[in-house]
Amino acid sequence: MKKTKSSRIIIVLFLLIPVIQLLVFSYIPILSNIYLSFTNYKGVGIPKWIGLKNYERLFTDPQYIMVFKNCLWYMLVAIPQLVFAFVLAIFVNGKFRGLNLFKGVLIIPYLLNGVIVSTIFIIFFNNSGTLNLLLETVGLGQFKQQWLQNLKLVNPSIASISIWRYYGMNFIMFFGALQTIPGDLFEAAAVDGCTKWQEIKYISIPSIRKVLFINILLSVSGSIQVFEIPYIMMNGANGTVTPVIQIQQSAFSENRVGFAAALSILVFVIVVIAVGLQSIFNKKGES
Repeated sequence: MKKTKSSRIIIVLFLLIPVIQLLVFSYIPILSNIYLSFTNYKGVGIPKWIGLKNYERLFTDPQYIMVFKNCLWYMLVAIPQLVFAFVLAIFVNGKFRGLNLFKGVLIIPYLLNGVIVSTIFIIFFNNSGTLNLLLETVGLGQFKQQWLQNLKLVNPSIASISIWRYYGMNFIMFFGALQTIPGDLFEAAAVDGCTKWQEIKYISIPSIRKVLFINILLSVSGSIQVFEIPYIMMNGANGTVTPVIQIQQSAFSENRVGFAAALSILVFVIVVIAVGLQSIFNKKGES
């Protein structure tokens, strides 16, 4: 159908509003943030251009290098989190009574508010809390700890909360993807005498490869951007500062908006690289 001049104008007008919205609320703030990252802006007054000094400090000051090292704990716990969710999805991939209830129970931790989750685990890791009581009950009382006060254990303790909170979401994604695999494939594999492990290796994993990569990507980007739980539980104390907590403290507590902008740009670049790598691996897998 040939478009008339008036129909073209209507199309442009309809596109104009979302494009302006995208420019005003997304691209202009990003460009503004990039500019501020090269200044010593303190939130008021005129920003002073200081070149790469903010970035130089980020890459050389051990305090800020440690901030990124803390993220490694969250990436590390993502491995058992994804493995556990995948194994569970494989295990329940089939029809059995109460499946919907089972999925509902698993997704509840993901739906809980961060304040509620933090409160639960402050009690859990407390000196007289659930974890220490469990250890004492099973005869491992010698391992009782001040989990949130021990500088070596506080980060892995808080990071381990991610397993409890997010494995349900990972499970739902894996389970949904497994449900799309035609049953004929498994029947043919059974006729050929394939073992369960061979079914997983040659049918399940290749069939849900994209979902697997999405889960890995979400875990990596989530690890870099973690904020809510460590901020509420510790407010960055005892070496639990993450990049996003540092951005918040630099910008709003220390009035170093320029430095906070540089750190936010660095986090943004890392997330973009993670997305780019996921896309490259995905294309290689398809080819």
